[in-house]
Amino acid sequence: MSALSPRSTDLTGNRLVLTGAVLYLLEWVAIVAAGVGVPLGATASTHDVASAYAGHTEALGWAAGWFSVVLLGRVLLMVGLRSALSRSGRAHPLMDAAVAAMAVSVTLEIVVYAVTAGASWSLTHGGSLATTRALDAVAFQANETIYGPLGVSVLCAAVAMWRSGLFSQALSVLGVVSGAAFTIMGIAFVAPRFAGIAGALSAAALPLWIWMIWTGVVAWRARSSSASWPSEVPAAR
Repeated sequence: MSALSPRSTDLTGNRLVLTGAVLYLLEWVAIVAAGVGVPLGATASTHDVASAYAGHTEALGWAAGWFSVVLLGRVLLMVGLRSALSRSGRAHPLMDAAVAAMAVSVTLEIVVYAVTAGASWSLTHGGSLATTRALDAVAFQANETIYGPLGVSVLCAAVAMWRSGLFSQALSVLGVVSGAAFTIMGIAFVAPRFAGIAGALSAAALPLWIWMIWTGVVAWRARSSSASWPSEVPAAR
């Protein structure tokens, strides 16, 4: 349990970080319930594209709306972390960059699923399969650009956490590693010919999720500790 505790009792936590992490992970509700398996990319066969988009308009449309809400959890997480550091007297300018970069990442991801939903709608109402393939390729490539700003955001936040001295070194390192992996992916491996390398680097999602939840628990526990601590010490009589 000590690993989940803040490194310093000076950390003033909040509920926003964990709430944001949980809200973001609710994306899996739509992924599973709607069977989201798009975008596929330009190398997908015509049959696979038709199967993935035809008849899935309502499911993909609902999923796009769901994502537009729950993905904001990533921004909420960064806002909460920035607030925790600021209220603890350890504000860092990198947290402003972290919030901005995460907002860019979330915006791109929302657009990706809006485009796939629109592609399905078009195909269902007489649109050509060629148009659907083109929209799918656009959505696929846009989806690849999500990871660069996501990585920059997490990397900035992890460095700010490290510099603050308020979090365990292991937690900060986990954020640096996952953030660096996604940043490298965005810088060098978004071109289609690097799809295999990008797929391998995307495995950094697991340590990223662990970092988000772990950071959220630390911030929540620090809030509980500060809330239970007497705000004033009665004067001796």
